[in-house]
Amino acid sequence: MTLPTKCSFFNQDTQCDIPPTYILSVIEKEEYLIGVSCLEHLEPIKYKIKKLQQTKSIPNGRLKIENIKMVSTNCIKGSPEDYLDVYSKRLSEN
Repeated sequence: MTLPTKCSFFNQDTQCDIPPTYILSVIEKEEYLIGVSCLEHLEPIKYKIKKLQQTKSIPNGRLKIENIKMVSTNCIKGSPEDYLDVYSKRLSEN
């Protein structure tokens, strides 16, 4: 799943630029992704979710907060250096 690259917190039409640390979802029969949050804005976003649940704007289920697990790969992009690196590793294996 691709997640937003910025925290979901907005203050007077300005979005937080900090990368998210948490995934916030609501569980009520199904799981609904609500947003992502940096450490600094977790409490204000939790408060906003509770308010939206009271007005029935979002499902009134249990709030689930999960740490984002970053995954990175050492991708081969197809540059001449990548080709030489793969080629030299294949030669060394034989």
